[in-house]
Amino acid sequence: MANTPEPTRLRLALGRRMRFLREQANVTAKQAAAVIDGSVPKISRIETGKSALKRIEIEALLRAYGASEETITHALALMEEAKKPDWWEDEAAVVPVGLGQLFNSESSAKTLRTVSSTIVFGMLQTESYARAIFDAHCPDDSEDVKARRVRLRMRRQDLLSRESPPRLIAIIDEAALRREVGSRAVMREQIEHLIEMDRRPTVTIKVIPFGAGAHRGQIGSFIWLEFPEDDATDVIYSDNPSGNSYFRKPDEVAAFVSTFTSIDKLSLAPADTRRFLRALTMEYTT
Repeated sequence: MANTPEPTRLRLALGRRMRFLREQANVTAKQAAAVIDGSVPKISRIETGKSALKRIEIEALLRAYGASEETITHALALMEEAKKPDWWEDEAAVVPVGLGQLFNSESSAKTLRTVSSTIVFGMLQTESYARAIFDAHCPDDSEDVKARRVRLRMRRQDLLSRESPPRLIAIIDEAALRREVGSRAVMREQIEHLIEMDRRPTVTIKVIPFGAGAHRGQIGSFIWLEFPEDDATDVIYSDNPSGNSYFRKPDEVAAFVSTFTSIDKLSLAPADTRRFLRALTMEYTT
């Protein structure tokens, strides 16, 4: 069963750090609560990222834990970063419920592994392809709403161009590349874009060819997010017509990891994928 969306990764990272320092100092949750004139449940909410911290509370708690000035400064910087507006907030009206959490998680992920069965992964779509997708999937939306959805999708891709982008490993079923979305010209541009993105050192694109036969990825597309913190739990995101789902329980994540591994073995190697994409570009040209 899918879990509900979690707090922002920055708040989680800060909360985990606060708990680690408290336990290292042998301070109980009850003792910590007394420092800020709070309660044990409040300390629990702080340490699980479910409650925002005030600057004065962070300083008081960390000093009670015997933290160094450097540690306190780092924690305060993390708190300020966590308070900044999310990049997607100005388009929040067109963000489906729960998807904002995915955007936040992507921003702090170390590695993104994706399986796309029917359409190209959103972060790799061209503007024309994205518009054609929204025309088909959201026919009742106004032109303005569709334009905003496309703009949001393009901004989401900025993550791959930042100074330290996450590693992206995207597996795409050949069916998603053979299905003509928009027009042949749109598809040619989309395939050329995939070739260009694959040249980036942090991006790997692999295709599951028709010759691989039936595979576990046909059940549905998903994203496997891995985070830099050693104690952070991997997250699986999957969407469907009725909404989106997040999976974090170890057995749930393990099932998706197993699926990804099996699909990866069936996919073309990166060099073979590049040759396949170049040949497909020519098919859409003629």
